Amino acid sequence: MADAALTAGGRVGRYFSIVTMVPTLFLVLWTYLLVKSDAWRAEPNLAALGVRLADWSIPQAAWLLLSTFVLALFLHPLQFATVQLLEGYWGTSAVALGAMRLGVARHRGRAQRIRDRLDALDKTIEESFTGHRTYSDDLDDDVLEEKRDRFLDERDANHVIPLVIARDALRHRAERFPDGRRILPTRLGNTLRRYEDRAGSQYGLDAMTTAPHFLLVVPEAHVAYVRDTRQLLDTTVRLCFVSLLATVLTVAALATDGWWLLIALVPYGLAYLAYRAAIAAADEYGTAVATVIDVDRFTLYERLGLRRPRDTHEERETNAQLMSLLHWEHIEALHYTPAADEKPPPRGLYRLTRRLRPSVDAPLRQRRSR
Repeated sequence: MADAALTAGGRVGRYFSIVTMVPTLFLVLWTYLLVKSDAWRAEPNLAALGVRLADWSIPQAAWLLLSTFVLALFLHPLQFATVQLLEGYWGTSAVALGAMRLGVARHRGRAQRIRDRLDALDKTIEESFTGHRTYSDDLDDDVLEEKRDRFLDERDANHVIPLVIARDALRHRAERFPDGRRILPTRLGNTLRRYEDRAGSQYGLDAMTTAPHFLLVVPEAHVAYVRDTRQLLDTTVRLCFVSLLATVLTVAALATDGWWLLIALVPYGLAYLAYRAAIAAADEYGTAVATVIDVDRFTLYERLGLRRPRDTHEERETNAQLMSLLHWEHIEALHYTPAADEKPPPRGLYRLTRRLRPSVDAPLRQRRSR
C-alpha cells in the first residue's frame, strides 16, 4: 500500500498532478493538522501537535498521499464547474439570482466610476495643455496632437505626468470589463468574458466556437503555449477552491474556540491570493487564445478548404457565414477552394461519355474532319 501510494503521482498525467494533486495535498495536510491538534474536540493543542508531527513514518505519509490521490480523483471532474462558480454562474434559484444581481450591480458601478475618473483626468490634462503658450485654437487635429505630445515632454508639464500615469492605469483597469450588458458578478468572470467577446471579433470569428478547431490545426508549439496558460489558470482556480474549503473546515472546527478562530484567516488569505493570481492567469490565457487566432487563422481557413480572403472586408463576410455554419445553421453558399492535389475526371470516363452521346458528338467530328 505504501509503495502504491508513493508511486501514484508518477502514474497519472502531468495536468492531473499539477492542477489537482498539488492543491488537494494542501487541503489534506491542512485537515490533518486540524485533526492532530485536537481542534475538532477542544481548543488546538500546539504541544501535542508538535509531538505528533515529530513521530511521522513512511506508512503515515503513504496514507496521506493515498488520501490525496483518492480525493483528487473526485475533485478533478469538478474543474469546469469550479471555474464557472468563480466566474459568477451561480444558477437560477432566487438566492443565486439575488447574489448575481448584487454582484453585477457592483461591477457595473465600478466600471462607471472608472470611466468617470478617466473623463475627469482627461479634462484636467486637456485644461493644462490649453493653458500652455503653445496652444492655439486654429490648429488641425494632427498638429494639435503633436503639440500636446511636445507639451508633455517639457518641464512645464511635470505636474501633469502623474495624472497621465493615473489615466493610463485606469484605462488598463477599464479594459478588463466587457460591455455593460455582458458584465458578470465576479472579476474573474469579467476578465474571461472580455476575451470571449473580443478575441477574433475584428475578423468576424467567435473565439468560443473556433478555439477547439484551432487547437486541431495549429502548430504544436502554439498548442503548447495555449495549454500552458490554461493549466496555470486551472491551477490557480483549484488552489483558490481548496483554500476556501480549508477556510470552511477551519471555521467549523474553531467556531467556539474564541481567538483561535483567527487561524481561518490563513487559508482565506491564500484563497484571496490564488484568486488574484487566477485573474492574472486569465489575462495570460485570453492573450494566448487571441494571439493564436491572429497568427493561425489562415491555417484554419486552409484546413477548412475556404478561399483565402483578399482583404479584411471579404474575410469578415466569409467568417459571418462560417460562424453560422459552425453553429449548425444552414446557409445558402460558402465558397471553397479546390484542393491542390485535386485531379480532373479520368480520360476513360470522358471517352465513355462520348460513346453514350453519339448524337451530340457527331457534329463535332464533322467539324474536325473539315
